[in-house]
Amino acid sequence: MKSIIKKVLILFADISMTALLLLGVYVGNYLMPQKGIKAATSSIQSSQSTKDTNAAQETESSSEESIEESVMVQQPHMTDTGLQTTAVIKDSTDWHTKFAEHFTASVESTDSSYSSPNLSIQITKGSYDSGVLDYSENGKHKKYGTKVAYTIADIYVGDITCLQTAFAKDMYGNGYSEKLSDMSMRLGSILAVNGDSYNNNRHQDNGTIIRNGVIYRSQKTDMETCVLNWDGTMQIYSPEELDAKVLIDNGAYQSWIFGPSLLDDNGKAKTDFMTWDYIRQSHPRTAIGYYEPGHYCLLVVDGREVDYSRGMFLEEEAAIFEQLGCKLAYNLDGGHCSFMTMQDQVVSHPYKAEHEIPDGIFIMDQISSFQ
Repeated sequence: MKSIIKKVLILFADISMTALLLLGVYVGNYLMPQKGIKAATSSIQSSQSTKDTNAAQETESSSEESIEESVMVQQPHMTDTGLQTTAVIKDSTDWHTKFAEHFTASVESTDSSYSSPNLSIQITKGSYDSGVLDYSENGKHKKYGTKVAYTIADIYVGDITCLQTAFAKDMYGNGYSEKLSDMSMRLGSILAVNGDSYNNNRHQDNGTIIRNGVIYRSQKTDMETCVLNWDGTMQIYSPEELDAKVLIDNGAYQSWIFGPSLLDDNGKAKTDFMTWDYIRQSHPRTAIGYYEPGHYCLLVVDGREVDYSRGMFLEEEAAIFEQLGCKLAYNLDGGHCSFMTMQDQVVSHPYKAEHEIPDGIFIMDQISSFQ
């Protein structure tokens, strides 16, 4: 009997030591700040002669319509901290004129809207009873019911730099986290949502991360990558299509690595998605939608709240963007991270207290040269 007890104790001690070792590895690799890089900015040379010269060169060297409709503002270069930037290619169309009906001469703000000379935001809320229970994970999600509730921010910007991203604590790296509301206050943003949790370890080699025109990471990935360009266009790349040089030369402004993409080439809701099984379950969600350069939307889906909102399946999320008329849509991080603020108010309905996150998307009422 003593021998059996001794063996059990030794086994328990071995299991405990292994668990502590794994916990230490997890904390050391993912929770403790490490390999931090201070966030950099792409300093833009805004000389009109430089713009005119580069625009002329681009027009002469290419007959492609996309080049003729854009203006080369700055060639790729290295920041003071040694990070590579992308080419700054701006849309030659004046979005202030194009979307003039959405902007106002002075700031006009309510609980659900905001407009100014550079920015227009309209918040709408939606809810419905899907009639569908989530039976995944042995019925773990059934208790939340069949109802779904969500918040949409419809956004027009006068310049692409009104849409910015930021890292928690202004640091790129593992283990840095901050509340979205605190980041928004620090940046002075009008609207904010969580980002893609760029350091998520399910992204294999973790892909390519470009923020505000600066490249922080260029690695392979097995996930789709969403890219917002300096000219306001958006593209979603498969793992095979992703090429850092192409992103640099084409003027990538932001990139996100989470996914999946939600619409097909015709703007119709997909039914097959490039992601892992857990993401296919119903969850609180955050996503970005693209209509045209200068016009975007952000979606936050509430979830895990009994008889209020169970969250969305990817098919349901995709259907929302098809109904909105978006050309592209891309799923970002969700669950506890899904959160939307407008000025100093929380406008989504999260199921838990605010969670610290690695990064966010911020809509600013200012045009920045990142100088």
